[in-house]
Amino acid sequence: MPVSSFLESDAEVHPLGGERSRNDALTAAILDHLNEQAVISLDTLVCLMPQYTWNQIFHCVDRLTRCNKVVLRRHRFEYTLFSPHFVA
Repeated sequence: MPVSSFLESDAEVHPLGGERSRNDALTAAILDHLNEQAVISLDTLVCLMPQYTWNQIFHCVDRLTRCNKVVLRRHRFEYTLFSPHFVA
């Protein structure tokens, strides 16, 4: 069996293709909401997107924060997202 057959991507072996597109859609939705409002609480974001779980949204926000696309701040028990252009 040629080695190239092991390198080819198969939907059964690598089911991440569909997951990646869902993550891209979630990322786009979060950035759209943030562009509209510039500042938004994480709880409000979760309420605006009931098709996603809190964990999915927080994981995506975490990735966006690490890439410096959003700023996440915590005040007591509330997390707030800021557009990086909004924060001084």
